[in-house]
Amino acid sequence: MIQLLPFQRKFRQRAFAPRTRIAALSLPRGNGKSTLAADILEDCLIPGRELFQADKEFVLMASSIEQARFVFKPLRTVLDNDYPGEYRFVDSQRSLGITHKATKTRLRVQSSNGKTAMGLVNVPLVVADEPGAWEHAGGQLMADAVLTAMGKPDSTLRAIFIGTLAPARAGWWHDLIADGSHDHIYVQALIADRERWDDWKEIRRCNPLMIKYPESRRQLRIELRESQRDPRLKARFLSYRLNLPTADESELLLTLDDWERTLDRDVPDADGAPVVGMDLGAGRAWSAACCVWPNGRLEAFAVAPGIPDLTEQERRDRAPRGTYTALEETGRLVVADGKRVPPVSELLDAVNDLWGTPSKIVCDRFRAAELEDHAPCEVVPRVTRWSEASEDIRALRRWCKDGPLAVEQTSRQLITASLMVAMVKSDDQGNTRLVKRGTHNESRDDVCAAMLMGVGEMERQLNTPEIPFMLHRVA
Repeated sequence: MIQLLPFQRKFRQRAFAPRTRIAALSLPRGNGKSTLAADILEDCLIPGRELFQADKEFVLMASSIEQARFVFKPLRTVLDNDYPGEYRFVDSQRSLGITHKATKTRLRVQSSNGKTAMGLVNVPLVVADEPGAWEHAGGQLMADAVLTAMGKPDSTLRAIFIGTLAPARAGWWHDLIADGSHDHIYVQALIADRERWDDWKEIRRCNPLMIKYPESRRQLRIELRESQRDPRLKARFLSYRLNLPTADESELLLTLDDWERTLDRDVPDADGAPVVGMDLGAGRAWSAACCVWPNGRLEAFAVAPGIPDLTEQERRDRAPRGTYTALEETGRLVVADGKRVPPVSELLDAVNDLWGTPSKIVCDRFRAAELEDHAPCEVVPRVTRWSEASEDIRALRRWCKDGPLAVEQTSRQLITASLMVAMVKSDDQGNTRLVKRGTHNESRDDVCAAMLMGVGEMERQLNTPEIPFMLHRVA
């Protein structure tokens, strides 16, 4: 039998109260969430236990088969040891399952796939492990599958969600925890006070199971010391040890501190020959341009498709309602009415109206030919391999942290919105590049892509020494 701690027993009791249909427990990692899930499913599969029902299928949902093994392994150990020969197990790389031979009561493991999750028929209980790690559409399809099944006529389905808020940074799972207990929903959460993130008492409070074991306490202290020195490790410590969702700074294009330094600087007047970085969108993407002056002044502009409209684009991109409309109101985002792809000419016209003729336009080399036919200046194709992308990212980070980058007032909201969804990845050689979130181009990081090319080109231009032309007389 799995032994539970008091906070786990409290959650079990409230989760199976008569009026509760949805229960959610959120804790930092390493505090017995998978053990609790295994304990609940053990009661579902053993005849005579409170949750057992003959010839019923119970479901364990996880982000992947490998994630599900954290629940499946202790559960199988208990059943194998205490009830030898009574259960049939499926345990392969692609599937996991348990069946009680005599009663046909079974457990099905469902990995993160919202489409196949729609088959929740005649299921009394779903236990969801680490919903913050569900990947398909941010986990929304999986959550919708459960809620849809609960709403069917005569459904008695209960749903138990157990997990850390990270790695998801927003969405339905965060909303469920934030809304707390109400009506038929019970929520229990341990989340640290962000202002006291390095207070050992606060860390102990949020890690009730880890504190019980000396080796776990030592590990917490080690991670705390390291996080105090390294902001990337601090982000992980906050997310996974204190249940405070924080973007891993190794995946951030810019840290919040560096971006705030940029916003705090006085914005100089437009002076000198500017460079424009341009990202041309295709499909559902926006087209964007960022203008960079030698003195660090930065402005931005974007064109969104007219089809679908901005409201539908917000829904598709899972952006907060009203975000894109607010950007349009700043005048720095316009809509290409009736167009599914923003025309190149519309972006070039805006560049000319706002900034005049730049010294050069730098863009991705795959779209350079489209610009060369219409641009009023030199077009510089930018190869965006890992090494070249790293050069641009390093330039942007230097200009933000140490100066001189300063953002013109009306452009700030547009650039900030893009930074919130921009994500970078590193390769084995330490090179870094901008990458898209998800698989359906739902992140509006187009402005950041243009900003990177513009700042990178301007730094190269300023740092390229002028080599005097010399004539050598051949004897």
